[in-house]
Formats: sequence, structure tokens, C-alpha cells
Amino acid sequence: MKMQELMERYATLIAGLFLMSIGIALSIHAQLGITPISCPPYVLSLGLRPTVGQFTIAMHVCFVLIQVAILRKSFPKLQYMQLVMGFLFGFFIDFSVWLTEWMVPEAYWMRILYVVVGSAILAVGIVFEVTPKVMLIAGEGLMLVLAKLWKKPFGKVKIGFDCSLIAISLVFSLFLFGEIRGVREGTLLSALLVGFFVGKIQPHMAWLGAWLDRHQPVKQADEAGYTVVTIAREFGSGGHEIGEKLAARLGWKFYDRELVNLTVGNSGLSTRYVEAHDQRLTSFQRVWKDIWMDNLMPVDESLSPDDRLFVAQSRVIRHAADEGPCVIVGRCANVILKDRPQTFHLFISADAAFACQRIAAEQHLSSEEAMHEIHRINQLRANHYNYYTQQTWGDPSGYDLCIRSSSLGIEGAVDTIYNLLTTKRP
Repeated sequence: MKMQELMERYATLIAGLFLMSIGIALSIHAQLGITPISCPPYVLSLGLRPTVGQFTIAMHVCFVLIQVAILRKSFPKLQYMQLVMGFLFGFFIDFSVWLTEWMVPEAYWMRILYVVVGSAILAVGIVFEVTPKVMLIAGEGLMLVLAKLWKKPFGKVKIGFDCSLIAISLVFSLFLFGEIRGVREGTLLSALLVGFFVGKIQPHMAWLGAWLDRHQPVKQADEAGYTVVTIAREFGSGGHEIGEKLAARLGWKFYDRELVNLTVGNSGLSTRYVEAHDQRLTSFQRVWKDIWMDNLMPVDESLSPDDRLFVAQSRVIRHAADEGPCVIVGRCANVILKDRPQTFHLFISADAAFACQRIAAEQHLSSEEAMHEIHRINQLRANHYNYYTQQTWGDPSGYDLCIRSSSLGIEGAVDTIYNLLTTKRP
């Protein structure tokens, strides 16, 4: 990584820490409690001389020492930078509290608003902090170490970690004041809102990752032409049929449901589980994962079954692409293979009447039942894609070509794609 790119990534990380400190400062001024990770420093600052920022620095030092004690010689030397970031974060918090000291709401509804706005700003800061992928701050680093040590999903470890910090804060409060201070309804609200906001904001900030990655080499197809086609598709658009016919005409391998069996062997998960969760994430699951910020950690660092499934599918898809010319349907393949040269990415959609007619005929459903099933499957696919790629399913910028099969017909779509792929380049 060149110095300019490295400096840009650290600058983005530091900007994220500052934004996070602004969000924390607003929550402090609301006086309704603060996000769980900052609860112990805040409660201690209410009864002792050091500031919340100074206690935050001390807490980050403790987190790093615990990581070192667990990992010992395996602790990456780069992660000692967590100490530097902890000092910066503590300084930023005190500075932000001073900067916003005039912003003290009186009405209760204004205090609630401060917690909500503070949580939103904190979420934006977190996106800035994690997007550069240069290092973790101490709290996240410790949670990741514990997740690996206990072989538990990051989200579950975060739940336990947050609850532990709140419990510690309550003990501090009772010891210092004989009553509960600094842990209130705002603490619970922040715990629920920050992760939710991160999940909603992150896909709209894909530009930040793209800007940081602009130094990376861009894929370029050589004279040999394309060797892999990925097809994302709306339910009922005929994407499977188009892909199968295109592969047959090109003489390439075809992967769609075949990926299920390959993933079972690669993941250690049962066939039943893979089939039930393949390309599917319910809205409730998406919101739950967002709240507990499972999406902050790279999926290959998480141990949840859903994430293991995605990692295994990613390996299978990369292996399939390396084996030879092929057409791959669905499963976020366009993002998994985004840096692979000689790869062409398609999105196939269809109007409601066309899709409804196909699904009603294939599954022997009424028109109303078919439309409900189309909406349900498309929502599951969109949730899965948006969560694991941090992009928007169907957004034209994520594909090389978008085709409406209801306008071209199945055979017309196959002809169009085939002609495009086989046209000699200048």
C-alpha cells in the first residue's frame, strides 16, 4: 500500500473517530444515558475528577492489555496503534463535549432527539472508522478476539460485551452515588439505534470505499475476451433459464443450484440449512444483524452460520471462476468477482405482468399468490445482497449490463448477451 493511500485511510479513520465523539457529546448533553461502550467512562466522570475522555483513554488501554494477555506473541504489532487511536478518541470526546457545551436541551422530547441525532452521527462516524480497513479501535478489537477465542458470532459477543459494560457502569454508579446515574433510557435507545443506523447508512456510503480503493488496479479484459458471466436476477425474470441457455450456447459450465451442493461440502453446514438460507435474509434478520453490528466485521472473521455460508459460497464461486469459462447465477457473484478480469456482470429484471405470468404457470399459483411470492423472494434476495455487499441490489452501477427480459423475451435476451460477449473487440 502506497504512502498516499495509507495516509488517506488513516485520515478517514481519524475523521470517523471525531464524528463518533460528536455523537457521544450530544448524548452526554441529553443526560438520558449514553451508548454502552462509553457508559463506564461516563459514569466514572460524573463522580471522579478525570474527564470522560480521560477515562475513555484508560478504558482503551485496558482493552489493549486484555488483547495482549489473550493473544500474547500472536497479537499483531500494528494493533498497538489502538493505543494511539484510543488517546485520540479520548481527546476528541473531551473536545467535542466542550465544543457543544452550549447545546443543552431542556425539554424531554429535545433530549430524546439529541440521543437519536447523536446515535445517527455516531453511526456515520463508525462507517468512516471501519471502511478504511487499516485497524480496529480497542473495543472492537477486544470483541473480535473474544469471538475467536470463544468461537461465537461477533454479534452475540457484542451483546454480551455491551451488557457487561452496562452492568459494570451500574456497579460504579451504586458505589459512587448510592443510586443509578448515567445509565438510563438513552443507553438502551443508543444500543438499538446505532447499529440500525449503521446498517441503513453504510450502503449509501459505498462511495467512501470506492474513493479509498481508487488506487487499486482496475480489472481489464484482455484480447481473449470474457471468461465468466455473473447473472443477478429478479424472481420471475427468467434469469436461470437465460443463464442456462447462454452457457449451453457458449459451451461453458453453468452454476446455479449446483452451488448448493458445492457449498455444503465447503462449509460443513447441512444441506437443509444451505437450501433454507441460500440467498435469503429476512427483514427481521437484517435489522437484528444491523442492531448488533455484525456487519462491522469482515464476514470471514465472523462465525455465525449465515456468515459461514456466505464465506463458503464466495470460495466456491471464486474456485468455479478459476476452473474455466462459466456462467454463475446469483449469490452476490458480481461483487465477489468484482476485481477479477474478463468477468461480465448482468442484472436481469422483468415487468410485473411478465414475472407474474411465469411464476403462476411454473408454480401453479393464482396471480395474487404469484405476485406475493415474487415480492417475498425479491425482498429476501435484496436483504441478503445489500447486507453482505454493502451495495444496493439492482443498482445499475454494480453491473456491466442491465436487461429487461419482458421486453426482449428469453431468447432475445440470450441472443443479445451472446452477441455482446462474442463481438470482436477493436
